[in-house]
Amino acid sequence: MALENAVRNPYPISGERRQPQKILILCGSGNNGADGYTLSRKLRFDYDVSIIQFFLPKTHLCKIQAERAEKCGVRFVKREDLSFYDLRFADIIVDCVFGIGFHGELDEKTQGTMGDMNASECFKIACDIPSGLREDGTVSEGAFIADLTVTMGALKTCLYSDMAKDYVGTIKVGDLGVNRRLYENSNNSNLLKGMLLEESDLLLPHRNVFNVNKGSFGHVAIASGEKQGAAAIAGSAALRFGAGLVTLVHKYSTKKGLDMFPELMVSNEIPEKTSAIAFGMGLGVPKGKADYIQPYFDYILAHANIKCVVDADACYAPGLKSFLEKKEKGVVLTPHPKEFQTIIKNCDLGDFTLEDCIVNKLDFVESFCRKFPKKTLILKGANPIIAHFDGYKYKMFINPFGNPCLAKAGSGDVLSGMVAALLAQGRKPVDAAITASLAHALASRKIKCDFSMTPYDLMMALQEL
Repeated sequence: MALENAVRNPYPISGERRQPQKILILCGSGNNGADGYTLSRKLRFDYDVSIIQFFLPKTHLCKIQAERAEKCGVRFVKREDLSFYDLRFADIIVDCVFGIGFHGELDEKTQGTMGDMNASECFKIACDIPSGLREDGTVSEGAFIADLTVTMGALKTCLYSDMAKDYVGTIKVGDLGVNRRLYENSNNSNLLKGMLLEESDLLLPHRNVFNVNKGSFGHVAIASGEKQGAAAIAGSAALRFGAGLVTLVHKYSTKKGLDMFPELMVSNEIPEKTSAIAFGMGLGVPKGKADYIQPYFDYILAHANIKCVVDADACYAPGLKSFLEKKEKGVVLTPHPKEFQTIIKNCDLGDFTLEDCIVNKLDFVESFCRKFPKKTLILKGANPIIAHFDGYKYKMFINPFGNPCLAKAGSGDVLSGMVAALLAQGRKPVDAAITASLAHALASRKIKCDFSMTPYDLMMALQEL
């Protein structure tokens, strides 16, 4: 049993600790609670096990397993009788209160008890999902905060919402004795339909051919505008990620300040042999110039071979919908949720709140990709989403390596530059999006201090991948 193995071989991410002795198992009234009662019987001879009854058994299976656990001599404790001793000396707490069917809010009493559990310094394991996590990925007040979630049979979509990331810890799939693909290929709406990316999916742009020159690795043009630093960051990231040449194009801004980056060329015009263009980062929209970004759309449409990255201010451009309809392929969009909200509205997919776009992001991502085939979307967040519809099959990938240190100005500019570099080197948009997103997240995990990272620290960390 996967849950039993997790208790017997704990601490997958927390380093050296003594072997556990005292186990608290929190049981609810349904089949998730039944799993907790079953677990208690299997552990009772090797550990000091206590069942904390949050609710009395209601389902047939839960009643049977509770009776068996009681007959085996497992200690039962009502949650109102939970002692300071139990919490103070517990080594592991296992949450088996609510499963995938949870809706609404945890009641005030449950919130209080869960708060005591969360305050404990012991290792915490959730069975299937942490109690309080709803099936739409939103989280109730007072939800259980796990170090490890053992989800049964197959991955659940709700475990990879942005809101869930602070509650699920490390996620492992528990084998139920049935082939996992049977679950994943079913029509169960709770199951994750996309592909979860792994470190092995990272295909770095290593150079394995010797008879080359800088032109062999493409020329990236970065549009520079109101906030020139954003373009410089993106340009430096493109160079760091393998582009042969990078030019900052100050079509509508002054050249002042851009000569601080001697490795980056500067021009008033998009270079003739440009392979990929990234625009929108710090570009700005001057007052009275709503068509400020349109010349970039027009240039790309006039040069069908050029691939592009659409980011930041370009996501708000009135001409984006028309551009996406006319540009057949070679486009990667890299919005954060607020920018994606505007894209959805301007592309006639609906006028939704930001919260709607976050909670229902998987549905909106698919709707966008199906409306604009052969365009690749990277929706940034705690678990970035990469999605693409080639006209026949829709594919969605989740990057589970998102890191809070990336929540800082400039991090998105680095990502845009990395994607542009891969496009310039001949990568397909989906492949470029996957590798850039993975490298971006994994490089951030090389940073030792989670609050002090700068965009240039992130670029330097790329060398450690």
